[in-house]
Amino acid sequence: QVMHSFEANFTKIIFFTIFLVFLFINHSFSDHLTVKVTGFKDASSPIYIWGYDRKFYFDNDSAPLFMVGERDVNYFNQINLKAFPHLIVGLFVFQDIDQNGIFSKDFKGDPLEPYGFSLNPVQGYQEIVFEDIAFDMNKFEKIEINLNN
Repeated sequence: QVMHSFEANFTKIIFFTIFLVFLFINHSFSDHLTVKVTGFKDASSPIYIWGYDRKFYFDNDSAPLFMVGERDVNYFNQINLKAFPHLIVGLFVFQDIDQNGIFSKDFKGDPLEPYGFSLNPVQGYQEIVFEDIAFDMNKFEKIEINLNN
């Protein structure tokens, strides 16, 4: 019975060690990725980037993989996205004019703030699907996103 307890604890320690080693060895795919935002209205409002790795979450406008905010206009052209270990991601960017931390829409659901998507699709906001904005992080070093509205 004592030996069985030792084996169980030893197995747990081995699994935990392997898990930690995996975390340290697994390199982030986006250490090199920089986002440049153009077309913002004024320099006093922050820019937010929401990254989605799943079509379901993008379509439902919920649970982005990450949210990055930048308040300094000097960095709108070099927002670094680091430590996001996903290959395929789609970016949604908006300028928070009213500075409430959320993307504001009117009662019809039309955007009230400048927004844009990775790969700059040309369709209207309601027609954008995840496949239009998703890109392989290994193939890009710099993404330029133009804000609309």
